[in-house]
Amino acid sequence: MAMRTTDLVKSVRHTFKTARLRVALTLLGVMIGSGAMVLLAGLLTAGEEALVRLAQDANETDMIEVSRSDPPRKDMHKTTRPLSGYDADALAHSQLLEGAQVNAAGRRQANVTWRAPDGGLREKRTTLFGAEIDARSFYRIEMERGRWLVADDFSQRRRVAIVGQEIWAELLEKRTSLADVRVTVDGVVFEVVGVLAHKPTMGRGSGTWMWNRRVLIPSSTYGASFESGRRVNGIFIRLKDQGSLVAKARALTDVVEQMVLRRHHGVKNFEIDSDARGHGQEQLILRIIELMLFGTGVVALFVGGINIMNIMLVTVTERTKEIGLRRALGATPREIATQFLLEAAVLAGAGGLLGIVGGIALTFGLSVVLTEVLGPWRFVVEPWAIALSLGMALGTGMMFGLFPALRAARLDPVVALRSE
Repeated sequence: MAMRTTDLVKSVRHTFKTARLRVALTLLGVMIGSGAMVLLAGLLTAGEEALVRLAQDANETDMIEVSRSDPPRKDMHKTTRPLSGYDADALAHSQLLEGAQVNAAGRRQANVTWRAPDGGLREKRTTLFGAEIDARSFYRIEMERGRWLVADDFSQRRRVAIVGQEIWAELLEKRTSLADVRVTVDGVVFEVVGVLAHKPTMGRGSGTWMWNRRVLIPSSTYGASFESGRRVNGIFIRLKDQGSLVAKARALTDVVEQMVLRRHHGVKNFEIDSDARGHGQEQLILRIIELMLFGTGVVALFVGGINIMNIMLVTVTERTKEIGLRRALGATPREIATQFLLEAAVLAGAGGLLGIVGGIALTFGLSVVLTEVLGPWRFVVEPWAIALSLGMALGTGMMFGLFPALRAARLDPVVALRSE
């Protein structure tokens, strides 16, 4: 006697009615597992997007840096060239870099002092940065107040400076007016004409990207006052195409290294770095986190599966007489096993659906909260996560419902009919 769909529904409904607490606890385990997968998939996708966006703003992941360094000991006595603006010119005109922007920068640690209106002398250790006229767009920095460097500042080698947020706040006491504000940098007096907007600092720590601690002056003024012969501390190459950024950055990093090495007569008195070289490690870390978090969902489903097996074993015991009656009316062991297996699957599927709905709701709620706290955070629901969580819930139900189903199918009809 084959079991109809309506009979199956009635059987499952009976289980829900007679064991509400056990069913609720069983559904809770499956709901947590399924909901966690949907929630974590959405958060990881949106989180990775936010991380990449923040990294591009703070770490300059599309940038390659060539910096000054001591040559290897074996090359100490060989003829070479210092890192200079001429290297930057050669890179800028190279077709191998596929139109990448090149910017040379001189920088040095310096003491900056300012005499306050009350006569007190304030001092701070900072990094003096010789900026090119296009440095604002090249390094993606913005102005808080005042003006940027203009062409006349470079041609006339004016002693004008733009200070970072930290210098403005801690040294200049956040003065609203920059009129007649002058600072002394290693004995040279500069007129402050602008203040940089705040820019987050990540990745390279105290390296080139800590704009809040910078004092920027025209590169021509830097060369005349602090460094002769166009010598620079760093050359920066920004990739033009954002398409295949990581692969392109790795390839062009090698090109840049070989070009500068040839210009320096084969002596590597420089270092080359690119955030893209560490991109693979970042991706590996994200994948490890993803696996660990999804492992949590799988464990929750496993616990839910054990609960399903437990409730189905209890159900088989409570319905032993019913099983004997169905066998007496002609039901085969296979049909009995199918009945209880489908009941377990329906039970797990219901928990999976409720978990998916809860996971979507939590993902939306967290996206709203994280947008307020961390900035733009996209609400993402991954279709594959929904399919995976529902499929795993059904699979878990059937896997853990198999033993109770087989136990029901193997009951002796005569013994089952005599049970109370």
